[in-house]
Amino acid sequence: MNSSGFPSEDRVLTDLGDTFVGSFIKAVDGAREDFDALRKWKPGWFANFTNRFTANFLHERIWDRLTRAVEGTANIKITDREPTREIRSGLQYLIRIKRHSPDNKIAAYPTEGGSLFWSNSTLTLDGLEAYSLALGYEWDADLRAMGDAVLSFRDGKDNPIWAVKLNSDAATATGFSYVPVSPARPELDLSGITAEQNAEEESA
Repeated sequence: MNSSGFPSEDRVLTDLGDTFVGSFIKAVDGAREDFDALRKWKPGWFANFTNRFTANFLHERIWDRLTRAVEGTANIKITDREPTREIRSGLQYLIRIKRHSPDNKIAAYPTEGGSLFWSNSTLTLDGLEAYSLALGYEWDADLRAMGDAVLSFRDGKDNPIWAVKLNSDAATATGFSYVPVSPARPELDLSGITAEQNAEEESA
């Protein structure tokens, strides 16, 4: 666990288990194939698809593929009652499927329940901590294309603490590999500090 008290990506991936993570990656890869098949079948339709439609279509395909793969697995509970769709892994993790922008932002309705879900600030007794995770995929809005599978942990909807890209990898013991993606950070204007340092050096 890192200094802030939040779980690290290594810990979360270990806790979720290789089978679950592998199933999720396959669900994203399969949804990408479904999306490409739809686009090839009706290219004229695709040109007029709204962002909401494509997001909903991909969510449906990932959800269907993932839940069919993990249903019946020990310690996995699936909740599918509109408008809530989430997966609980053990007692620690609540998971929702979300599309990620290049800076790891996600879209969610600003309801009180949604804000609480993504805040990861609910007080619990030591050893009974529960965390919310966003499993999803990178989305290139310009190309209207899916990227890699993504897992992110956030302190609020718009504040990713960390994110990792996931890919199947038969050469590894886990069957997958991951690459950390640095969350977007505000650009700091250091010109004033640099100018001050230069002035001090010149006067020394």
